[in-house]
Amino acid sequence: MAHRRRLLVIGAGPVGLEAALHALPLGYEVRVLEAGRVGENVVSWGHVPMFSPWEMNCSSQGLGILARQGVRPFADGRAAPTGREYVARYLLPLRSCPPLLGIVQERTRVVAVSRDATLKQDRPGDRARALRPFRVLAESGVRQEIHEAEVVLDVSGTYGRARELGNGGIPAPGEKEAATCIDRGVPDLEVPRVAARFAGRTILLVGAGHSAATSAVALAALASRHPRTRILWSFRSTRVPLYPRVPEDPLTRRDALCAGANRLAQGSDPRIEPCPGSFVESIARPRSSARARLEVILKTGGRLRRERVDRIVANVGYTPDASIHSELQVHLCYATCGPIKLAAALLGEDGGDCLSQVQPSADRLSNPEPGFYILGAKSYGRNSTFLIRAGLEQIRTVFAALAGDPRLDLDVARLGHRPKRAGAAAPAVRPPGGDRVPAARG
Repeated sequence: MAHRRRLLVIGAGPVGLEAALHALPLGYEVRVLEAGRVGENVVSWGHVPMFSPWEMNCSSQGLGILARQGVRPFADGRAAPTGREYVARYLLPLRSCPPLLGIVQERTRVVAVSRDATLKQDRPGDRARALRPFRVLAESGVRQEIHEAEVVLDVSGTYGRARELGNGGIPAPGEKEAATCIDRGVPDLEVPRVAARFAGRTILLVGAGHSAATSAVALAALASRHPRTRILWSFRSTRVPLYPRVPEDPLTRRDALCAGANRLAQGSDPRIEPCPGSFVESIARPRSSARARLEVILKTGGRLRRERVDRIVANVGYTPDASIHSELQVHLCYATCGPIKLAAALLGEDGGDCLSQVQPSADRLSNPEPGFYILGAKSYGRNSTFLIRAGLEQIRTVFAALAGDPRLDLDVARLGHRPKRAGAAAPAVRPPGGDRVPAARG
């Protein structure tokens, strides 16, 4: 008797859980491996409100399962949750309900994925590679084990892999030594012990994505309560306004954030000094005292500027980890580090409204390695326009392709999605890159 096809999901974030939920009714034997806890990347920015509403971040299948357990995550589907609310009210209850109960292994990190008795260079581009199962090496504490599967979905995201803040994207000299004074995410300044690290200090904020915009607005609010606080905001762009806005933006939180950040980037607040067209050349931490201020050199054009700061907030984006599939035949984009076909489609779009992106086709989501798919935020690589909504559409597309039935749709909701056909014109608006919080923010 033939065994059920085994499907392994790497990552128990929003798209990973939904993928597992989609696979089970199709008869797959499903296992989900999560390096931390369910929704851990989302919890990392849990205090930040999502751009998009509840109804765009939950599948009707997931909501139906919760409803049968008497769980209702939200009263108004048009309201937007914080990341923390989304995890607590939707992801965690979903993980604890049948059919997902017991299939998620937390604290289990995937180290590498390969094929049984097959090396990367064997049978290039040959579908016959699929005759050998995947071998997935995972570790939990000091224990390592091998899992086998016919299908592997890498939905491990990018949020835990912050990029370096130095000029040209490499570490600035002294960046490693100053690590304890650098925040790589969006600090939660409503928490008193966190706010105490910034209040009354001189802060260098680096970046121009939506994470940096969120940090800038939060730091400005902190400075209004603690007038001795000073913020230098360094970003590469010289564009005015810094954040292009989507006409009649249906994501009202995004529009409000861009409007507020644009005012700050144009010098509306005397406590925030914008430094357009600047790069971090070096960071020095004097050896005389652990509490000594950092000496930072910024480069603007051909000029160098020296500043002393107490802390650095580096919101310069995130990058995917390609090491786990280095023994597979995966074709990545040299610019975004995402799968090449999807990357080419995304880069070919003139617009930046993430609600109007081309729908992913099965071909765009495929790799030379049969049965291996990179989905979710990781599939966008360095491109910061990913929404959870797009991940749900990816799931539908992939499972329809695996089933050989393009009409297959197990009720992955498409509420709020405004797809366009390939080749259709896109609005000439593109939000700045270098961010991963909006990507996770649904």
